[in-house]
Amino acid sequence: MFKFLKALLFILLTSSLLLAENLKNKSSWGVELNPLSFTMLGSGNDTKVFSGVVSHFNQEDATEIALSLVYSKDADVSIGFYADNFSSKATNLALHYRKFVKNRTNGFYYGGFGSYTYLDGKLRNDNRFATVKKVGLGAEIGVRIMKTDTDWSFYWGPALRMGGYFGSNNNIFVDNNNLGVAIYDKQFFVDIDFMRIGFRF
Repeated sequence: MFKFLKALLFILLTSSLLLAENLKNKSSWGVELNPLSFTMLGSGNDTKVFSGVVSHFNQEDATEIALSLVYSKDADVSIGFYADNFSSKATNLALHYRKFVKNRTNGFYYGGFGSYTYLDGKLRNDNRFATVKKVGLGAEIGVRIMKTDTDWSFYWGPALRMGGYFGSNNNIFVDNNNLGVAIYDKQFFVDIDFMRIGFRF
């Protein structure tokens, strides 16, 4: 009886280790930044920009689920001799689903995303300030260059996204040299990543 229990325990432990290793090979996480966004999204000495993504990769299904965040705040600009300075802000949060053509999360992919955007700035037609919250949908294509046969690796690749927002709160803000506002204030937008650099673990 004791030998049987030892054999059963050995089988359970071995199976658990094999399952853990199998899951490890099928699934991984990634964190990435777009270094070019620090020069593209806005201008001025006080411009603040952040563009990052957290991803979950499924090697078995060759899919990726990603949560991206873009935040841009431009430098304060005076709107008149007696007026206070103002700055515009743009925050975009999107959930992406991507499917890779190959059987691993490497190479060409296509997908879709849902987008939530918060804009804060000065209206085009008067001196009032306003905030807008809106949601939209879009599609994307891109290329991922990644080593998938190691426990960790760096990866990079360009992407093209196109989408649109529901509702009529579009094209209403002064962009104030803020490319984030210039992109996400439109009803239909195009967003290009020339290069994202990430780390998979």
